[in-house]
Amino acid sequence: MIEREEIIAELWYRLSTVTGVVSTARNPSIVPDPQQMPCIQFFELEDIVEKVTMRGGFPVYHRKLTVAIEPFVLASSEQSSTAELIAFVREVKKKVYAGGASLGNRCSLQEVEASRVLRPPGGTTLTGVGIALVISYIEDTSKT
Repeated sequence: MIEREEIIAELWYRLSTVTGVVSTARNPSIVPDPQQMPCIQFFELEDIVEKVTMRGGFPVYHRKLTVAIEPFVLASSEQSSTAELIAFVREVKKKVYAGGASLGNRCSLQEVEASRVLRPPGGTTLTGVGIALVISYIEDTSKT
């Protein structure tokens, strides 16, 4: 699990350095606060073992972790919400993919899905989108 936590820490760091981001949250249980915008939430979903090999008497797990990133903005108007969200998502992706789709050679990233536009309740111009990433990595149990 050391590898997974290193990957999540690097992803979280990159999300927190997106220009203008006020807050980031890992696996939050509440909807974003319109007073804390723009923000990025991310959720760890399925983590499956695809293959097990042995190295030096220890199992090595080839894993795929699905992560959902949800960037949110408080748009200046309903009409501009899509354009403002698109601009913010571009900035998020620049940080996530900086140096390639590997988070510093720790893994392999693949964007697999995006949600419809998210509009949490509250009557504001709060707008977001979910982006699903599959993170392929190797867990070497000899390191634990």
